[in-house]
Amino acid sequence: MQTILHHNGSGSAAYTSTLKRREVHRAITLHPVKDHRQMYRLHTYFKMQTILHHNGSGSAAYTSTLKRREVHRAITLHPVKDHRQMYRLHTYFKNLRIQELKERSLDLHRDIAASVQELGVDADKVEDYVLPGGEPLFPHKMGEDGYLGNNRILGAPISMNRFKADDVEDIVHFDFISKSIYSISHSNPKRRIESPLKEALDDVIREVMEIINAPSRQRGRVIDFNELLYGYTRLQPLHGADHALDLLLKYRRYRGRKMTAAVRRHAYLQQSFTGTEIRELPIGEPPPPEDPAILEQVEGVEYEDFDEPREQQGFLERLDVRGALESGLMRIHSNLPKVLQWSGGELEYPLYDRRIHFIMPLSGRQETFGRFMKNYEDIVLKTDQAVSLIIVLYLDSKNPLDYVNTQSLVKYYTDMYGKDIRIIQMGPTTFSRGAALTEGLKLCQDDDLIFFIDVDMMFNHLSLRRIRINTIKYTQVYFPIVFSEFNPDVVNGEDYNKFKDEILIADDDIEKFVEEEEETPKTERELADLKYSTEINDENGYFRQYGFGILGLYKCDFMRVGGFDLNIKGWGMEDVQLFETLIKSNLTVYRTADDSLVHKFHSVDCDKNLEKSQFLMCLGTKASTYGSDKHMAYYMLNHQEVLWPQEQHNDNEQDKTNAEDVDKKEVKEKGAS
Repeated sequence: MQTILHHNGSGSAAYTSTLKRREVHRAITLHPVKDHRQMYRLHTYFKMQTILHHNGSGSAAYTSTLKRREVHRAITLHPVKDHRQMYRLHTYFKNLRIQELKERSLDLHRDIAASVQELGVDADKVEDYVLPGGEPLFPHKMGEDGYLGNNRILGAPISMNRFKADDVEDIVHFDFISKSIYSISHSNPKRRIESPLKEALDDVIREVMEIINAPSRQRGRVIDFNELLYGYTRLQPLHGADHALDLLLKYRRYRGRKMTAAVRRHAYLQQSFTGTEIRELPIGEPPPPEDPAILEQVEGVEYEDFDEPREQQGFLERLDVRGALESGLMRIHSNLPKVLQWSGGELEYPLYDRRIHFIMPLSGRQETFGRFMKNYEDIVLKTDQAVSLIIVLYLDSKNPLDYVNTQSLVKYYTDMYGKDIRIIQMGPTTFSRGAALTEGLKLCQDDDLIFFIDVDMMFNHLSLRRIRINTIKYTQVYFPIVFSEFNPDVVNGEDYNKFKDEILIADDDIEKFVEEEEETPKTERELADLKYSTEINDENGYFRQYGFGILGLYKCDFMRVGGFDLNIKGWGMEDVQLFETLIKSNLTVYRTADDSLVHKFHSVDCDKNLEKSQFLMCLGTKASTYGSDKHMAYYMLNHQEVLWPQEQHNDNEQDKTNAEDVDKKEVKEKGAS
C-alpha cells in the first residue's frame, strides 16, 4: 500500500534529484520539504490529491452538490461536523465505488464476449460454456446468488450502432444540444436543457476529463474543461445513452517548455445499462431510532465505562441483558408483519384491510361534491371498503347555500350506510388548503394512513390498492401523478380537431375483424372501476407531473417533517413546500403515473391578489389544462386573426401611410426653402 508519510533523510537536499522513483510515486505525502521552490516543484510534478481539503463554509460545508472536482480529488474532507452530512458523503463515495466496479464488470464481460467469439463459440452457448479443466465460465445461473448477468447484453461491444432498426419508425433520433435542446420527438422542439439531462452531461464530462487527465503526471500536462460547444444525445431503452460532444478545453503544459492553449476535442461516449437488480423490502418497517417511543425505553439507563474487566460482569447483570434481549425480541416479533413472524398462525399480512383516511378541503362547489360522493358511494360505501372520509368545509361567500346543502348530502349518506363520514366546519374562515388538511389530521391517530384528495378527483378500487401498497410507515410516502382531463369543449370541438370547412369522410370499406367469442360478464366491482376511469391518451388529457396536492402518507411521518407552512393563504404552493420538505427528509418519495386517479376538468379562476409565485403557478395550470398541442395548432390555423389581428394590421398600415405623408411634406418644405 501507499506510504502515508514518506520521510527522506537527505536533509535540505531531500527530493532535489529526480522524482521518478518508486518510493516517491507510492507516497501520499512527502517529508521534509522545507524549500518552497521544491514544494512547488513537487506540486507541479504530482498534481497530487489533497490529503485534507478544507471547506470554509462553516456549517454549510459540503451541503450542496458533491459533484465537484475538489471533492473528487480530495482524500479527506474537513470540516464535517454534522453526522447526516458524514453519512451523505459516505453514501456518495460508496456509490462512486459501486459505479467503478460496475464499469469494471462491463469491461470484463466485453473481454469474455470478444474471447469466446475468437474461439468460435455460439452466442447462445456462452452461458453454458465450460473452460478447460471442467470449470464453467458462468458457474451461477439466472436467479441464483452470484449470477454475473447476461453476457449477451452486458458483453456487447461499444458501438453507436448496437440497435439496428427494422423500420423507419423504430429509429431512435438524436437530440441536438447547444444553449438549448432541439428535438423532433418532443412536443416542444426547442426548449431549455432539463435538469436531469444537464446533470447527466456534467457527470459524463467530468468522467471524460478524469480519463483524459489520468496520464497527466507522466506527460507533464493538464487539460481543463472550459465549455460544451454543442453535442448530440439519445437514449436507447435497450442499451443505454449515446453522446457525441464537442468540448472546448484548455491545455496547460507545466513540464519543459510551459504553454497554455485552447483546444477542441470530440468525445463519442456510451453509457451502458447494466443488469436489473430487484430488492424486496418487508412492509411494516420498525420505527426510526429517534422515535419518542424508543427514546422513552432507554431513558434512565446509566452508562459506565468498560475499561476494567472486573466491572463488566456486574454491569451486565445490573442491566439484565438477557431479560432485555428477550423482551426486545418479543417486541420486534409483535411488530413484524405476520408473514415474517416465526410463530404459528396465518401467513398473510392484512395489507389490503388497512383503513385509509381521506381528507378533503371544500369551499362551495356543491354540485361537484355531489359527483364525488356518487363516486365514493359506488367504490367505498356499496363495497364496504375500509375507508373513512373527513371533509373540512369552508363557507363560500359567493354560494352560501352550498354550505348547508353539503352538510345535508353528507347526512343523507351517513343515515343510509352508517359509515364514517365526518365534517369539520370552518365557517367563513379564509380558505387555506394547508390549514384545512392540518385540521383534518387532528381527527386521526398517529398510526393512521392518510390520503389527501380533492373534490375533482375520480378514483376506483385500484386506486385504494395502490395507496395501501405504496405508502409505508417510517419509510415511504406516495405522490401519485394523476391524469388531468382537458376542457371537454376543446376535446370535442370542431375548431380544435379539423381544418375549417374540412369534411371528414369515414372509410366504411375497411374491414373490421371482431372476435365472435362472447365476453366474460363483468362483476359489479369491475363495472364500477370502468365507470370511474377514462381513456388515457394525449388528446383527452395529460399526466400532471408537477402536481403535488394528492398525497398518501402516515400521520406520524407528516408530523415528523413539520407539516404544512400555515402562513400560505389561497391557491397553491403549500403542496410544493411539503414536497420539498419530504425530499430533504429521510423518507423515500415515491412518484408514479396512476391512471386510476383522474382529475376532472374545471375552469380555474386566478385571483390577482395572490402572491406572484402563486399567481404564475395558477396561470400555468389554467393554460396546461385547456387543451393539447394538437388542439391549439388546429385552433390557430382556423383562426389566424388570433396570430395576426386585423385591427392591429390596419393600424400599422395607417401609421405607415401617415409617416409617408409627413416625409413628403418635409421634402416639399426643404425644397421651398
